Amino acid sequence: MMKKRYFTDNISPESIEKMILCFEPQFKSYAAGETILAYSDQLEKVGILLAGRARLYYIDENGDSSLLENYAKEDLFGEVFSLPLEDYEYIVTAETDCNVVFISYQHIVTPCEKSCQHHSQLISNLFLMTAQKSQALSLHITILNQHTTRKKLLAYLRYAQSSCGAKEGEYFEIPFTLGDLSEYLAVDRSAMMREIRQLKHDGLLDSQRRRFMLID
Repeated sequence: MMKKRYFTDNISPESIEKMILCFEPQFKSYAAGETILAYSDQLEKVGILLAGRARLYYIDENGDSSLLENYAKEDLFGEVFSLPLEDYEYIVTAETDCNVVFISYQHIVTPCEKSCQHHSQLISNLFLMTAQKSQALSLHITILNQHTTRKKLLAYLRYAQSSCGAKEGEYFEIPFTLGDLSEYLAVDRSAMMREIRQLKHDGLLDSQRRRFMLID
């Protein structure tokens, strides 16, 4: 996976101040549990999480919801990142109290009259962040295609270990609660917990809530 990019990478604080005037952003606050954004068919706006934690859920044609992504400070979301799946809804909800800034999609992709350098850099950042989300989706699909709960769990934990820069025998922390992890893996939580206990018994894993260590 490529190094994580952010919306304002390589853009100076002075340029960010100019962007605020140019893009006419909307700043909003949300309480935990509130819906931040329900994706539409139109590319209307992107949101940047300034504070708090949020989650993206997709809802299938039967009304069942599943966790797709977690968002933390400086993460980006919006219709531009939705998946081309018919009859699916995408909803971003606040996990904690959140502060969000919304920017019109057209303001981003349409250069202003001054053709500012920071605007070109912002579009480049947006492109790279879109590529990262595509990678994350590919990873999720690869994990879901594993045939057993054990294989799904180990595939995700190996990725989490690598993304944290941890080595074999070192603890790393995942961004999910165990309940959210089972939802992300599309497995029964009780079955997942049994597999974790079995992996510990087999000497392949140690864990303390969100902290895990893979043992070669």
